[in-house]
Amino acid sequence: MRAYLSYPLEDTSVVWPGEATVQIRRDTSIEKQGYTSFKTLLPNHHGTHCDGPRHFNPNGPGLTELELEWFCYDHVAAADIPMETGRGVTPEDLRPYEDAVRGAELLLIKTGFCLRRDSDPRAYESHGPYLTPEVCRYLVESFPKLKAVGLDFLSVGTPANHLSRLAHQTLFGCHNGKFILAIEDMDLRPLFQTGKTPDQVLALPLRLVGVDSSQVTVVGQFQD
Repeated sequence: MRAYLSYPLEDTSVVWPGEATVQIRRDTSIEKQGYTSFKTLLPNHHGTHCDGPRHFNPNGPGLTELELEWFCYDHVAAADIPMETGRGVTPEDLRPYEDAVRGAELLLIKTGFCLRRDSDPRAYESHGPYLTPEVCRYLVESFPKLKAVGLDFLSVGTPANHLSRLAHQTLFGCHNGKFILAIEDMDLRPLFQTGKTPDQVLALPLRLVGVDSSQVTVVGQFQD
């Protein structure tokens, strides 16, 4: 079974407070021009997207500078860490999953906040879970095989405190040179619905030259 682990993009979707959402406008129509087309204005941190190292690390690579294998994951681990609003993920939360994460290329953090994205969008935007700088340091120091971490909440950081910059910098190579990609605002509802962790995941970004980060279409392969 395959399932999308990324959300459709809409101009009404959740976003970091104050940031823009996608704008989609009809450009031509079959009735007038004989064919249909649209124009989009797409802020690169709206919706399910992959933060690359250059987002906070001036010496980090942009997404198109990374090899394809950075976005293909054959070894996936999931950590169930139920959370309410405003709490950060700590190293202690992940220690029970160390053995699984040690061999993983992608770590999916399941807080359950994805289940509130539609019903409580303001809390999702402004008071969701986040990664503490300490857990980012723990990840880059402890798991050399880990390429990416996927989050079922809005972002590595939160607008509710001032830890976002340090957490991002630590995760993206400013601490010890090791960087881990962050796939933010993932739709992990299929994991809750099936009770399974995907065997494989693809998270393919738009190939926009020069940008730090990009929307990704994420697909998970589950055992039937």
